[in-house]
Amino acid sequence: MISVRYHRGVELPAHSLWLDPHDAKPFAFISHAHSDHLGAHAEVILSRGTSALMKERMPGKRAEHVLDFGERLERKDFAMTLLAAGHIFGSAQSFVESDAGTLLYTGDFKLRPGLSAEPTQWRHADTLIMETTYGLPRYRMPPTEETMARMVDFCREALDEGAVPILLGYSLGKSQEILCALVAAGLSPMLHDSVWRLTEIYRRLRPDFPCTYSRFNGAEVSGKVLICPPSATRWKMVRQIKHKRVAVLTGWALDPGAVYRYQCDAAFPLTDHADYPDLIRYVELVQPKRVLTLHGFAAEFARDLRERGIEAWALTEDNQLELKLSKPHSAPAVQPSDPAPIADPNASPPPSLHTPESFGTFSQLTEQIACTTSKLRKVEILAEYLRGLDPVSLPIAAVYLGGRAFPQSDRRALQTGWAVMKRALLAVSGIGETRLREISRAHADAGKIAYEALLQRTKPEPWSMAESQEFFSLLAAARGPLQKTELLRVRLAALTPLEASAVMKILTGDLRIGLKESLVEEAIAQAFNSPGDEVREANMFLGDLGEVPVLA
Repeated sequence: MISVRYHRGVELPAHSLWLDPHDAKPFAFISHAHSDHLGAHAEVILSRGTSALMKERMPGKRAEHVLDFGERLERKDFAMTLLAAGHIFGSAQSFVESDAGTLLYTGDFKLRPGLSAEPTQWRHADTLIMETTYGLPRYRMPPTEETMARMVDFCREALDEGAVPILLGYSLGKSQEILCALVAAGLSPMLHDSVWRLTEIYRRLRPDFPCTYSRFNGAEVSGKVLICPPSATRWKMVRQIKHKRVAVLTGWALDPGAVYRYQCDAAFPLTDHADYPDLIRYVELVQPKRVLTLHGFAAEFARDLRERGIEAWALTEDNQLELKLSKPHSAPAVQPSDPAPIADPNASPPPSLHTPESFGTFSQLTEQIACTTSKLRKVEILAEYLRGLDPVSLPIAAVYLGGRAFPQSDRRALQTGWAVMKRALLAVSGIGETRLREISRAHADAGKIAYEALLQRTKPEPWSMAESQEFFSLLAAARGPLQKTELLRVRLAALTPLEASAVMKILTGDLRIGLKESLVEEAIAQAFNSPGDEVREANMFLGDLGEVPVLA
């Protein structure tokens, strides 16, 4: 088979050819025009679309072999054919043929059809080198049509409320995919400058590409949907838009707490990479004798393939030890077994951690509310949640939804300032003050800071709403910052990052999820079929939002 080496890029040493190298090389194949795949190489092989985009993103002199998909380039000791990768417009896979065998290098790719990229092609090959960004079973993307429909609904809700919907996606590829969906839905896209420049290249190369969009103009954003790269949230002109709703489109939206990580109102799972089922399917289509994996969860996916009887290794230095220690074997042409069951990312967490009366369920509810822009929908979600609680948890949850640990009529004070929270977070996370300071600068929100600082650093245990109330009572009664810090440290170590985020928000007295007390009153009225005026009056006289739903 063709010899393969890896060092900051894939090398085929017998042919002096590099595939998507990080550093400048004499001779390289460039799979697509994302900046992390470009380099100042002397001689390159690339598709027609990538060539045009590269001239915009990396001008300069180089010898280019520009090929159409399916066109074959003959060299002295090998031949290369480009196949569409389906990642972004112009993205290509390289199919290499030589006396030693055949090799297919995917670069970034996806099998699901897109709105702005060419449909994916494939061929049988002895060696398959594939990217595995989403190489874990939990990464199974919902149908693209479903995600786009949710995105369009988000935009329409924002526009109905007089807000400017802002959609975040990479300037090249993701933004054009979003644009096509918006135009098809009858909405009016307005493009950030970096998105606009690259979209104009799409229009020049593809006569069928939508042209009903405009370039960003801060004075004309009303009624438009703004498409920006993720970094544009720091752009002064975007920050000056007073009434806006921001959503990010990324495959990582399947991970819990995506709205916290990206500091936005909603996150929709849309990616231009293959998800786990497509990765498995692609191996079945190509039927290689060996698979070499790159990027993302490369080692995990290679291990998964080996368990299925397929020779597979990750092309990283960390994996080489495993390669040397494992018993060598040669696999026949692949005859994959039935795929293993794929984990559903939307499946419910274990019941022991997330019963209706658990604090975990409450913390999930707060994230759901934060992701919902419609006030009517917020009320519906809250009403359904309150209706399902037992008499003990119901008043506690109502008080928490008001952003407090105790009712207004309760004079107990928690007295846990940022100094106490910071010491507890440092003790549990072990990340050090410098890293915590970086996270704090990025978020300026105690809940989001706790979420990021504690990711994969705690050992969660079941925690009920009643137990959470006992904790806040102990915290209020504790004398001095040292006692409070220790109580908080012990508790945070036993929470999920999302639960820890909710605790921090309650400690600061603000959930920061776009929920006013008046909406909680509306939800109580809806949940228990009580007149809204009576609910509001009861809350005013009692000063105890927790007692109101019990009476209702």
